Amino acid sequence: MTGKERTGPEKTGKKTRPPRILLIAPIQKTGASGTNVVGGNKVMADEQVRELSARGFKVDVIDTSGPVTNLPPWKIRANRLARFLKVAWGAAKNIRRSDVVFLIIAPYSALTLASFLWALCKITRRPLALRLTGGDMMLDYLGYSPLARWLADRTYMRSARVYVETQYLRRNFGNRDNFQWFPNTREIETPARPKRDRPEKLIFVARLDMDKGLAEALDACRRLPENCHLNVFGPAMTETDFSLFDGHPKATYRGVLPPAEIPQVLSQHDLLIYPSYYRSEGYPGAILEAFQCGLPVVAAKWGGVPELVQHEKSGLLIAPRSATEIESAIQRLLDNPDLYRKLCQGAKQRGNHFRSANWYDTVAAELRTLCQK
Repeated sequence: MTGKERTGPEKTGKKTRPPRILLIAPIQKTGASGTNVVGGNKVMADEQVRELSARGFKVDVIDTSGPVTNLPPWKIRANRLARFLKVAWGAAKNIRRSDVVFLIIAPYSALTLASFLWALCKITRRPLALRLTGGDMMLDYLGYSPLARWLADRTYMRSARVYVETQYLRRNFGNRDNFQWFPNTREIETPARPKRDRPEKLIFVARLDMDKGLAEALDACRRLPENCHLNVFGPAMTETDFSLFDGHPKATYRGVLPPAEIPQVLSQHDLLIYPSYYRSEGYPGAILEAFQCGLPVVAAKWGGVPELVQHEKSGLLIAPRSATEIESAIQRLLDNPDLYRKLCQGAKQRGNHFRSANWYDTVAAELRTLCQK
């Protein structure tokens, strides 16, 4: 070994320094605003810093987040360019002191930044691990031009590890040995929740994009029994139509739910309503958090959700864009206490399966192997 090359953690005397990861990911800012939305990728990145640090890694972070929502298109493009230049410079400046580079990114943004980082890692002989979030990577990949797909196949798709969120994606890229399934996970402390026989207190938690199924959820709840009520939490987006709440007899908008309050608020409810048909839906964090609090879910059969929600075991799956099916599913649980109690038990078990510790032990071992190489 010569020059700055190294094959693993450096040793000083009898001490071995911890393996060092350069994590490039969106990080949560303090507070939320109309342009600083706390989304699933930010929660995932914060969790990854916490879990890898707890397993003995030194994690250096380059933040890729920025105000990209509720802004004019030209300003979004300008922000993305400025952020790319900032991240590229930060990576080039810090990569030599790292053992492995880890990028968390949505597939639609991967081609430019991930390809650049792959080339940088190749030059500096550092392994690159990617975590591609959401469930629509195949759509983005197939939508590439022939030249873009050629570039992807010869750069970031050949990273040391490419972690994908759903089993569907893992199967469809099964001929690539570097692809691994790494689902979205959660690790939240869940307060005691009283046992209930009927789901009367309903909750909707998501960004208020209309393709999250907000309009359908509100429409379905209008026809529920008088003692049912839906509380809606989430940041407003450009297309949010608040007129849907005007005069609604059984729904109330409660604003943005701070992450620290999620377990307590979920435990005060009986059922999560998540009828999303958002294009890149993978394993929604809201469903994982609800499961760990013992709440079953009524969710649309869309994206990665059917892999996560076991129909009639941890929730009920309904057709996308159907207020009628949402209403029927809720009414079914109101009429069948035995089924509702069964789903509560199944939700808790399913939530425990996706607790962070079950998955980060494996990922940490893989990253240590990459560091040694």
